Amino acid sequence: MPKVESAGTGHGEEFDDLSCCEEMARIFRALGNETRLGILRRIMEGEMCVSEIQDGLDRSQPNISQHLSILRDRGVVTGERDGARVCYRLADPRVADLLELAAKIFEIDPTR
Repeated sequence: MPKVESAGTGHGEEFDDLSCCEEMARIFRALGNETRLGILRRIMEGEMCVSEIQDGLDRSQPNISQHLSILRDRGVVTGERDGARVCYRLADPRVADLLELAAKIFEIDPTR
């Protein structure tokens, strides 16, 4: 199989196969949903519980929980039980950097 070079990094990184790309594609598919992106925007600044995340997203609690489950399964967010509530935060703060960079690349106003 031919080697695939990463585009535009200037680091000359090469991949002998696409197995790493498969995992990245799974994560990007999880990020490729407007509700999940809305959830991530809400928790970029800090930990929030489902009811707090739900405010302003015009989605039901079960719908928010379903999307959080997908994000948690992909390792994008992590949840911690606080009594009867589960509060979520980014599993890695660099996810916020990724979303901000994407907004800049595509000239999207992140405050919209």
